[in-house]
Amino acid sequence: MEQNEKRCATLVIDIGTSSARLLVIDRKGVICTKFQKNYPLYVLNESTAIQKPEEVMKKIWEMLKAAGEWLGQNQMEAEVISVTGQRSSVIPVDEYGSAMTEAISWQDRRAAEICLEYKNEWKKIYQITGMKLSPVFSAPKMVWLKKNKPEVYQRAYKLIGFQEYVIYQLTHQFATDHSIASRTSLFDIKKLEWSEELLLIFGVKKEKLCSLIPVGGIVGNTIDEVSKCLKQRTSIPVISAGGDQQCAALGLGCLEHGDMEVNSGTGAYVIGLSDVPVLDKKMSVNCNVSAIPGKWIVEGAVLSAGKAAAWMNEQFFPESKGDFKEFSKVLEESCPGANGVIASTSFSGKGTPRWNPSVRAGFMGIGFENNKGDLVRALLEGIAAELSECVKEVERVVGGNQKSILAAGGMTGNPVYCQILSDMFQKEVKKPKEMEATGLGAWISAQKTLGNVDNYQEGYERYAENGEDLCYEPDPDTEILYQNTNKLRNYYEAFYESYEKKEAEL
Repeated sequence: MEQNEKRCATLVIDIGTSSARLLVIDRKGVICTKFQKNYPLYVLNESTAIQKPEEVMKKIWEMLKAAGEWLGQNQMEAEVISVTGQRSSVIPVDEYGSAMTEAISWQDRRAAEICLEYKNEWKKIYQITGMKLSPVFSAPKMVWLKKNKPEVYQRAYKLIGFQEYVIYQLTHQFATDHSIASRTSLFDIKKLEWSEELLLIFGVKKEKLCSLIPVGGIVGNTIDEVSKCLKQRTSIPVISAGGDQQCAALGLGCLEHGDMEVNSGTGAYVIGLSDVPVLDKKMSVNCNVSAIPGKWIVEGAVLSAGKAAAWMNEQFFPESKGDFKEFSKVLEESCPGANGVIASTSFSGKGTPRWNPSVRAGFMGIGFENNKGDLVRALLEGIAAELSECVKEVERVVGGNQKSILAAGGMTGNPVYCQILSDMFQKEVKKPKEMEATGLGAWISAQKTLGNVDNYQEGYERYAENGEDLCYEPDPDTEILYQNTNKLRNYYEAFYESYEKKEAEL
């Protein structure tokens, strides 16, 4: 039996905004190997952000072939594929799962005006979906598509996201799990079903949406092409493990009510786990279905995080080709407070708590004495400041005041950023040595579905035994400093919002 267990592996596919990962994880929760492929996010102007689904799928097929080679060489066999990924993008597809246009990215803001058209319905939408209407989410994008590309909308067999798109390519089955559906603004988070009322409000036909399955549900078995890639004779089940942020929370060990984590990727999120769906009178945070059936997450969002850092890296260090060595080097030359430089980092609009897509980023307090390192540090402090707002809002809604927060995501590979988070939150920040929290959450989901573990706690503990957390303690000397810089940052954002309002009136 022991030999058989060593041979079995879960393949986790994690579909990010800028790259996809494929992890090969054994039944003990050890990541045996991993593959990663990058692809573009096409930002065409201040409001248009698209991706090409076929480019994403091409990279996934390449990784599946590489994984097949590795499995054969190491005498291992895949027993399941567990899929997680980015949420709220919209891809119109035909009945064969082929994309009819580019994907409208979750970062696309073209539906901002459409959201304003539904302003009188915001409260009702929030009461059903747990989300204040935003161009980030799927329903406004679908309405935009219907208004601006009516022939595409009418011909589309389904309107799906990247997780459903990839799963269809692997199984030839259309399905979406409750956590992904809860990011569409069309899903009732209490009844766990598509809302007939919202479908009517938005004018979206139900038949254009996927059938619903529970989080961690098996969509179907792999098609022959997948078996050929993996060099296996038999097909294997494909699981929809939940959205990437939900899986990250599970992978970090958010298992009980009030557990909290921050995940810093292309966007950044603060998530608190809840035993019940929780709504906020101010509509400042979102409530979605968790990766654990029967639980929910309360989520604060920063729309520009890793994407903003990548932008600055490209502008300051054009020869880096995506490497952050120079970025990290100059960062270490600055100090807390960035020598007076303050950044507001709303490159893609403001998320929690105000949800204003028109706010833009800005840098303040720059003098001739400042250098690149100060601007880099100010950017990271600005991202951390937005996350600190999210922490406060999530704690207010879920309840409690956590002394420690779990952290993951690509940005936490930089220890200076982790310390900035701790100082900005004035809380201990714990980061696992293994940074693949999203992938490990999808692995836990698969193990529970297959019956390899009895519960999610057992799954988490199984892989958590493989390493220890890195802990960052807050420096109390930074508390007043960051309180003052945050006030100035808030003044800038309030001024920008006021300016935008006056300009619109004129």
